[in-house]
Amino acid sequence: MNRQAQVDGVERYITLEPRARVLDLACGSGRQTLELARRGYRVLGVDSAEGPLAEARAAARQERLNAHFLHTDIRQISYRGEFDAVVNLHSSIGCLPNDRDHLRVLEGVRKGLKSGGRLLLDMPNREWLMRHSDPGSFDLQTGRRAGQRVYALTELKALLERAGLECLEVWGGYEGEAYGMDSPRMVVLAQRAAEAAPRRPKDEGLVSAIRIKGRSKGR
Repeated sequence: MNRQAQVDGVERYITLEPRARVLDLACGSGRQTLELARRGYRVLGVDSAEGPLAEARAAARQERLNAHFLHTDIRQISYRGEFDAVVNLHSSIGCLPNDRDHLRVLEGVRKGLKSGGRLLLDMPNREWLMRHSDPGSFDLQTGRRAGQRVYALTELKALLERAGLECLEVWGGYEGEAYGMDSPRMVVLAQRAAEAAPRRPKDEGLVSAIRIKGRSKGR
């Protein structure tokens, strides 16, 4: 799938306001990052490999796009409430050594999202892979294929929940295809729960006024 069609799907599944802040997690050479920036979003691409990021930075400068790129371990995302959306479109959830690492990534995503912010994950469909892979290429005990941890939907939902994210919907592609055993991909939409503003006690205004008035009299 080309990058324009993929980003069309991102916009289809995540309602993004103009100039929304988007984190492209494990962005690689930034093909989707740059396309999001061309559409007017403020985008940060993050990846653990420096080489592809240099190429992405050069392209962003040439086109004068509002896209920035950061070389860092995706397990160490340190942002707090910065992003309207996070996208992970290259199956990097699964490429780290163990489930604890993937949980750390998702916990970082939750912290980086604004209240109500959304995460879109594009992952291989484990059920499809098990039916179409060569016999023995999928390790049933570890859930790994060619070194990559491939999550079943139920496992991924549990991991998202542990990270404080709610799974909202799942598709089999970027054009609204139903998810099922015959879809090679699993496109998952999750959300950081919207947090209610703290309720102000009814008499707080009066108490504050009394305190201020009292201090004023004391002076």
